[in-house]
Amino acid sequence: MENGTRLIALAFITLLAIAAGGSHASAQSGSILKGAWKAVDTGAGQNTNKIVGLAIFTDMHYSIMYFAEGIERPDITDVSKATADEMRALWNGWVANTGTYDVNGDMVTIHPTGAKNPIVMKPGANEVYRYRVEGNTLSWTQQRNARGVAVTTAPTTKFVREE
Repeated sequence: MENGTRLIALAFITLLAIAAGGSHASAQSGSILKGAWKAVDTGAGQNTNKIVGLAIFTDMHYSIMYFAEGIERPDITDVSKATADEMRALWNGWVANTGTYDVNGDMVTIHPTGAKNPIVMKPGANEVYRYRVEGNTLSWTQQRNARGVAVTTAPTTKFVREE
């Protein structure tokens, strides 16, 4: 009988945790960012760089991966034998991270849990972007980097809604 009571208590606690998680998710579910966004370009004025990739936002999570087009990357057959210079060239132009996010007005704060750049995913690190959605276009500009430093010269990255 004692095991049955424990099982019922465990099931009840599990249901409470799911309900609490669901209420947090609903806070973001109305986010205009929710969906899949095709990376289009990053740059300012005439220095626009074409990019390829996606930014995906769910109720609470995001994943971003894109790279600049036209950057020469080596064709490495066996990365375990690549030189340091070849590996740097391979990753040149890549942006890749994933985690959770919060929206407050026209600001989105990302909390990376995985990233190409280790500094971005250190405990307490986050990045803040000012964003704007016009029609099917998302534009965002970094305001604060993972070290908490204000960014004043960041390019604006643009995405087009895929779904």
